[in-house]
Amino acid sequence: MKVLCCVIALIFLNPLEPFSQAVVIGSKDGPSVKVNSSSSWQPLYNLDSASAEKTVNETGLIYKQLTASRFLHQATLGFDQGDIDRLTDLNFDKWIDNQVRIKPSYYLPAMDTIFKEVYDWYFKFNTDSADAPTYYSYIYYNYAFWENHLKQKDKLRQRMALALSEIFVISVNSDLGGMGRAVASYYDLFMKHAFGNYKDLLQDVALHPSMGYYLSHLNNPKEIPEENIHPDENFAREIMQLFTIGLYELNPDGSRKLDPAGNPIPTYDQADIKELAKVFTGLSFSGVVPNMYVDTAFFGVNFYLGDFLLPMKMYNEWHEPGTKKLADDYVIPDGQPGMKDIQDAIDHLFNHPNTGPFICKQLIQRLVKSNPSSHYVKRVADVFADDGSGVRGNFEAVLKAILLDPEARDCEWLEDPANGQLREPITRYTHFASATNPEQYYGRYWNASIDYLNNVGQIPLASPTVFNFFLPTYAPLGQIKEMDLVGPEFQIHNSRTSIGYLNMVNFWAVYNYLLYSWTENDPPTSINLDEFKKYAREPETLINKLDMLLTYGNLSDRTRKIIAEAVEELVIGDYREDRVRLALYLISISPDFAIIK
Repeated sequence: MKVLCCVIALIFLNPLEPFSQAVVIGSKDGPSVKVNSSSSWQPLYNLDSASAEKTVNETGLIYKQLTASRFLHQATLGFDQGDIDRLTDLNFDKWIDNQVRIKPSYYLPAMDTIFKEVYDWYFKFNTDSADAPTYYSYIYYNYAFWENHLKQKDKLRQRMALALSEIFVISVNSDLGGMGRAVASYYDLFMKHAFGNYKDLLQDVALHPSMGYYLSHLNNPKEIPEENIHPDENFAREIMQLFTIGLYELNPDGSRKLDPAGNPIPTYDQADIKELAKVFTGLSFSGVVPNMYVDTAFFGVNFYLGDFLLPMKMYNEWHEPGTKKLADDYVIPDGQPGMKDIQDAIDHLFNHPNTGPFICKQLIQRLVKSNPSSHYVKRVADVFADDGSGVRGNFEAVLKAILLDPEARDCEWLEDPANGQLREPITRYTHFASATNPEQYYGRYWNASIDYLNNVGQIPLASPTVFNFFLPTYAPLGQIKEMDLVGPEFQIHNSRTSIGYLNMVNFWAVYNYLLYSWTENDPPTSINLDEFKKYAREPETLINKLDMLLTYGNLSDRTRKIIAEAVEELVIGDYREDRVRLALYLISISPDFAIIK
């Protein structure tokens, strides 16, 4: 009963209420902060003690580990103690440089390897081929996502890829759900361009058949008035609204420009959409998969016959001729090949003054905080405009600007009520998995993820619409809205998903089902508690260890007290393991874990 009361208490802690910090951390140039602790007990061989002075001593290990943990919360999908320890020997700038040099862990080859393993695994237990895997559904992409997340070292690239996938949205909640290789190939664009140039990514996205299908400019014909056929406007609208310039004209700091009457100024109108739609006509598959019907691609080839791994091809005879007058009176001349029209349109959108602040603010929201100051947005947008060597749209430079900005690093921002963000559900899951030493009998991390989607409402590439799981401008009712702030992730945070998340954490921490596949006879992945059990004799020491790993020293005094009292009650049987499981569960459902500051 006492443990149940602790769970209820944690659920109803107000995530917006300022916490009395057990520790406060930040940049080494930030203000000096005195840290108090309730105990100075230090078990033998344990550096993760409650000694407060070490925490703020910038030469001490604890301070460096906590600042490293906070940085990794922003820059990765998850990490373990080894990642923290390695980062303490580097400055963050150097860590980013090292990450950029790591070879990308692409999802399509990982998925192909997994599918072959699944196929061979099936015949290890079956002789009847009737039910053998025969096509690539998106479940195999989910397997590849978790394999790469837990085995590969390109952590920053993977984090950036997820962020970009939530801007350039396609979804398996469509016929793409049965096209796992198409989905993996599309996601690999974000891996490829994570540190590259925004314009290159924009063009590759526009020409990928998955996006062509999802926003319907695949097989989009020119106008044929006598048949009442007109260019589809879907992609033309979204490439402006969601991928580049947004709905309203912006200042360099991301704030809206206003007309003399004080109203926001639209960036485009319906006429601009119609003109841009003409640009994205004439595109279709450039190849076909082996089939019994056709040998070569052509304009209008069936969705199920086209090769989704190749960029779309321009069929000029189906491309809308004539001039195209785009937003801001930009004119694409008559007589060009269709692909040149597309390149000109992308150049125009890429160079629009809105694009830098519009995209940079969203990346800050994904990686660091929901409500960046206008100064923060402008500093990053300035780097987007010019990386220092005259290059526009350099993602590597933009990422450094986001992650190394004083607003992301300085400890004074920890106490700002507008600072921080609600973790999106998928990053809570990926971080928990990384931190708890996952193990599987065959050494594979295949995770169908469907239970998590059904319970919590999010897994990669499964958005209900092109507008992602949540809007960057969403503000929940209550304190956030009253303070004129936004909290995008709260759009999928409700009574159903909150309870669903509690149930999922219970499966991970208590029942030891961390990941599991839909593959017959494949054992689940569980957490390994050996590293944590050695700290479990003293509850505060265990909490300190988990606090560093899961909440970068940010557990509030109230949360610590609730967890310590619950853990202390466990004294019978294998109480150390029980203590670790309970502490993991309670920290992972706490506001301190849910809110990143």
